[in-house]
Amino acid sequence: MFRIAWILALCMVAWPVLAVEVDATVTAAAARKAAEYLMKQQNENGTFGKGPGAVVPGQVGLVVKGLASSPDKLRENNTAIAKAVKYLLKQQQPSGAISIPDMGIENYNTSVVVVALVALENPAYKEVLEKAKKFIMSCQLDEELGYNPKEHTRAYGGFGYGNSKRADLSNTAFSLEALKALGLDEKSPAWKNAVLFIKRCQDNDETNDAAEMKGGDNTGGFVYLPGDSEAGKVKTRSGKELPKPYGNMTYQAVKSLIYAGVKQDDPALQAAFKWIKNNYSLKEQPGGIGKQGYFYYLIAFAKAFTAAGVKDLELADGRKASWAKDLAAQLISLQKEDGSFVNDADKWWESDPVLTTAYALDALNLCTDALKK
Repeated sequence: MFRIAWILALCMVAWPVLAVEVDATVTAAAARKAAEYLMKQQNENGTFGKGPGAVVPGQVGLVVKGLASSPDKLRENNTAIAKAVKYLLKQQQPSGAISIPDMGIENYNTSVVVVALVALENPAYKEVLEKAKKFIMSCQLDEELGYNPKEHTRAYGGFGYGNSKRADLSNTAFSLEALKALGLDEKSPAWKNAVLFIKRCQDNDETNDAAEMKGGDNTGGFVYLPGDSEAGKVKTRSGKELPKPYGNMTYQAVKSLIYAGVKQDDPALQAAFKWIKNNYSLKEQPGGIGKQGYFYYLIAFAKAFTAAGVKDLELADGRKASWAKDLAAQLISLQKEDGSFVNDADKWWESDPVLTTAYALDALNLCTDALKK
């Protein structure tokens, strides 16, 4: 009876029950399978796949990062890596951005490619990375661009796509991950200014002074930017309609705050983990979005727990969760025979198996590393 109840409990929270015990060896095998699939999708020009994002440097960068961090730690002596890097280096613009002119989203592309190139551990990219760093820094909305912390509570300290002056938490997270990879001095004001923006995206009156976010339920979750959420609005207990927190931004915020040097006893991080414990899910992205942006959510989930150094988590209802085992089991249950992953919800290009497999591969890599410890 107890065994049946235990299995039912697992099914209720959508943690897959696999015939094979999930460990580092099993997870690494799934990662290799995903890596092999991606390499088979490479085009002659170094890009991958035939989807709308094939030529986007950011998508190529995601694949390179996944392959570089995979169990076999692929480097430029691998043909797929060499061709992809050659393509990426050709896309660097005089501004330092690694992007395609007139396509936009320069900062997103540059930040993702920087993380990929750093993962290859090749000193030959030093000059390219330094130029890219200057470009990323130029995208932060601060005093140099005419912003100040008191008047511009929806933007100050954040990063946008680069082709607009609107900051958002997603681009800020990608930017900070790149700056962390580049070893930006921890005393740089860029970190402090970014922390202010990130905290203003949180449903937490204790640490958030942005008027656009006041009067919420203090759940600790995060939204896309102060006053706006991809999950829409929620009616709070006070009767106000405010942006609804959701998974992608909450995990991106946790990772970014830690990268910026915020200690885990900080009230903002404590509140974020409260939200996570109340909304821990791998079945879908919490926040009412369902499967939209699901694979983006899974890699954000993995990176946040990795950055926090958390292995096991006690959830709000008292259950114990091992994020790496749970995530690895979920991904393995979703992997197709050819090694790929795909999302039936096609928003944000996640119906493209190259993009989703790149996300999944990097998440599997982090699971593998965590399960080795």
